[in-house]
Amino acid sequence: MAEEQHNQIKLELKDRSLGGTEHNWCRAVSSGTGITVLAVQVSKEPDSLALQDALHKIQNAHPILRSKLHKNTPNTTTTTSTFSFITPSKPHLQVKSFYFSNPSNTSISPLQTILEQELNNKVWSDHNRFPGTGADVFFASVYTVPGEKWVLVLRLHAAACDRTTAVSLLKELMVLMGEKEGEGTQSEIGNKGEVSLGIEDLIPNGKAKKTLWAHGVDMLGYSVNSLRLTNLKFKDVKWPRCSEVVRLRMNSHDTEMILAGYSLCVACLYLTL
Repeated sequence: MAEEQHNQIKLELKDRSLGGTEHNWCRAVSSGTGITVLAVQVSKEPDSLALQDALHKIQNAHPILRSKLHKNTPNTTTTTSTFSFITPSKPHLQVKSFYFSNPSNTSISPLQTILEQELNNKVWSDHNRFPGTGADVFFASVYTVPGEKWVLVLRLHAAACDRTTAVSLLKELMVLMGEKEGEGTQSEIGNKGEVSLGIEDLIPNGKAKKTLWAHGVDMLGYSVNSLRLTNLKFKDVKWPRCSEVVRLRMNSHDTEMILAGYSLCVACLYLTL
């Protein structure tokens, strides 16, 4: 009986190894990035059950979002850790609720504070502390903010959903939530039923090979990467504030300086080739 149950669990799980780009995102998380966070402030309290149901539909349509990130133990043939997506047959995401208490520094909005807290969440930083069943790649939370406001937060591992893809995810969620409230028409977001291939495997054969020009531009980019911002002046802000996220704000003049520098370097590369 126990053996039959074990076999049934194996049938309900699908897994695949991460591709090279996805592995890079796993390493990036440990160094302080590799996390995608969407934070939306609303003036109407979200229906947690409807929200959770909508997110489950999205997970069914995109199985990688209901996957768990599993660290594979190094063996005799490899000395480095590898990772796999293990995907259960059913979504298991639970929307968590929190009450936001504004800290002493009131110069930062609750939305920004919550966003920075979520970006600095350490759940994926230590791969050695992953649960035996793997770590979830998708979390959802609703924060109650004083003043009859709420902040919906979706936090995803970038190996499963990067910042660009997250915009599409948010659009799908808005459509599904609109249907729950009787707005719009019935939508179809697809249901492949399996985890998609890695990024490298999605590129047709021969298309991933870079040309000489592309390699030259890359080499140029590496060489000037540390120099392109040397002409920008960093100044302290005029009002007291703090942030847990590094930001760089540029005006139009700064942008023109960077573009001019790149144009000059590309012209030199062209003459060299």
